[in-house]
Amino acid sequence: MEQIENSDQGSVKLKNLDYNTQRDALVLKEYGRNMQNMVRHLKTIEDVEERTRAAETLINLMKQLNPSVRENSDNIHRIWDHLYIMADGEIEFNNEFLPQTEEERTKKPEHIGYSQEPVKYRHYGRNVELVIAKAAELEDEQDIIDAVADIGKLMKSFYLTWNRDSVEDEVILKDIKRLSGGKIDIDIEVIKDDNLFELGNAPRQRPQRQSSSSNSRSRSNRSSNSSRASNNASNRRRNQGGKKNRRNKKRRK
Repeated sequence: MEQIENSDQGSVKLKNLDYNTQRDALVLKEYGRNMQNMVRHLKTIEDVEERTRAAETLINLMKQLNPSVRENSDNIHRIWDHLYIMADGEIEFNNEFLPQTEEERTKKPEHIGYSQEPVKYRHYGRNVELVIAKAAELEDEQDIIDAVADIGKLMKSFYLTWNRDSVEDEVILKDIKRLSGGKIDIDIEVIKDDNLFELGNAPRQRPQRQSSSSNSRSRSNRSSNSSRASNNASNRRRNQGGKKNRRNKKRRK
């Protein structure tokens, strides 16, 4: 680079200055120009083994520049693909990863089908409708109440996100009934008695159902305890009666 001084204006002009606009375009901008220059240097290494070792060093550097890449085979293969792309595919390494073909690189992803059915309540979203449909398939009444309690809390939080004002439990319960097509019909008093829609409450824990054998054991234990208590009471009465008889005999003497 040469400096040419302009005596008329007293300024300095730079000659042969290398601008980025005059350089070759970056193939993958996320890795920068220095990485692209190092990849080009790999093409000048004639020995395949030495070229592969240098490429592995660049792969480790590329992983640091791209921290989202984790240590698994798919992502490592993707990094090697980036290396092949920056080298224009005109390079060979002694490894298991082969460069992608032009058809593989330009292949469009498969179309994902989206549901065209409109969402009934957009502030709740489609997932809430799907969860309510699953809850409507339950048969046990207590399971339905537990599911409605969790769904109601979720719907209440979504409702308050769009509406700063408070929302009544009746509104949430009516929306659940509408979204279930009338299959879920719970009395509002059941919701209000235990504050099932109150945000911040811990999940309801259902009482454990005891089996018939455990119930019979508990009944037998209670009956045995009651029999022991009655025996103890009769023994105490006998002892008290014996003491009174002995005191009466002493008084007669």
